[in-house]
Amino acid sequence: MGKSQTGMTRLYNNLTCKLLACTLAAFTLVISITARADSNDLEASSSTALSVFDVGYTAQLNGMAVEAAHQLRQLDNGQYQEVLEAKAALGKVTEQATFDLIDGQIIPGEYSYNRSIIGLKRKELQRFDWANLQMTFTRGKKTQQVEIQHGYMDKMTYKQQMRRHLAAGHEDLTYPVLSREKLKQYHFKLIGTEVLSTAIGPLNTSVIQRLTEDQSEQIKIWLASDWDYLLVKLEKRDQGEVQQMQISRGTLNNKPILPLTVDTEV
Repeated sequence: MGKSQTGMTRLYNNLTCKLLACTLAAFTLVISITARADSNDLEASSSTALSVFDVGYTAQLNGMAVEAAHQLRQLDNGQYQEVLEAKAALGKVTEQATFDLIDGQIIPGEYSYNRSIIGLKRKELQRFDWANLQMTFTRGKKTQQVEIQHGYMDKMTYKQQMRRHLAAGHEDLTYPVLSREKLKQYHFKLIGTEVLSTAIGPLNTSVIQRLTEDQSEQIKIWLASDWDYLLVKLEKRDQGEVQQMQISRGTLNNKPILPLTVDTEV
């Protein structure tokens, strides 16, 4: 492989990482209230069915257009399936998770990650065995068993629990998430509310920020408080570089997301 082709491969791999960091950061991080939500909190937050959705996002990363589609649906067996697909020139990333909702708690079942960049492919798979408290992680020909505890989540399902916690009034959020075979803790805090201008129109939002030890990095997330806390904007600032992703369309429970009605004086 020539130097120019190697450089292009590295460029698109880098763009993919930035795509995931920006477009998926709100979803590939991981959570459970800093003050530790107990089972009563979770049941109080609602044990009813989750709201299904179909949302589209757009972003510009290094001058390259990125589009993402994010869906949550309920399967015939009662489980939920979440799919997130992000596309850029010559590349695509797809994440998928299947999980249960039991007594108000989201229970991961399987998580997969697939990436294809100018012919270079990567596939990762997590399978959760709650009866034996084990997770099997597979990447290529490598398979590893990881001990787990109740409350652990994957890089997608935690965000659905976060939506429930925000709806229940929680403001400090901490989630234990398995990233590949490693356990990570992600912390978020509600920092305010804002009427946000979007491609759909103005929306009421709650604004949360990820808390990290790296002071040069800042991630802020805007969630539509009138629409079951769907993500509508994500902004990442890292060493002076700003990346943004915003909603372009969406439905919640098969109904279109509508903007606020703005009164005008005649």
